[in-house]
Amino acid sequence: MANKIICIAREFGSGGHEIAVLTAARLGIRVYEKDLFRLACRYGELSEKMMEPADERATNPFLFRTVHEGNYHVARGLPTSEVLFQLQSHEIRRIAGRESCIFVGRCADRVLENEPVELIRVFVRAPVEQRIQRKMQQESLSREKAARLVHKMDRQRKKYYETYAGRAWGSPDGYDLYIDTGVTSFDEAVDSICAHYQSRAAQPLPV
Repeated sequence: MANKIICIAREFGSGGHEIAVLTAARLGIRVYEKDLFRLACRYGELSEKMMEPADERATNPFLFRTVHEGNYHVARGLPTSEVLFQLQSHEIRRIAGRESCIFVGRCADRVLENEPVELIRVFVRAPVEQRIQRKMQQESLSREKAARLVHKMDRQRKKYYETYAGRAWGSPDGYDLYIDTGVTSFDEAVDSICAHYQSRAAQPLPV
């Protein structure tokens, strides 16, 4: 039977990470987020310090570093962002073939769309002012710094997704569930995702 995979994309400060963790606990499955970065570096035998600036970032055509280290899994000579995307995609497919789980970000919905899994695509958003206030509280930032951070991270995630997934980031018609935490509590969001997950009949693997 096919594994059921929840892919959560999220605006910065919307609570997507927290919702993923709560949903995973409710369903008794794992959530993969930063773990994918570490697993990808291990798979390619690359330095995490060298690759960290490329995590969930598209290549800057005017300023980028190419990769010449690592093992035979690494496409040498490509920008760090492209190498990391390839390695993370391998790990996403490997994990999805092994277990039902949740992936946060990393274009997992696009990576898995032709794989023999049951995909549930989720986008989590919230009004920008609410996200700014949340980051002010979480990271003890001034409003100005929190606003800059929110806008910067949204631009970064949008560019990353649209570069590697080739489709609009955050467009409602691209997701099975579109959750606005400005009007929906985290618990209600988890309820919705779990209900959707449990309603999906497990599909047999293609012959």
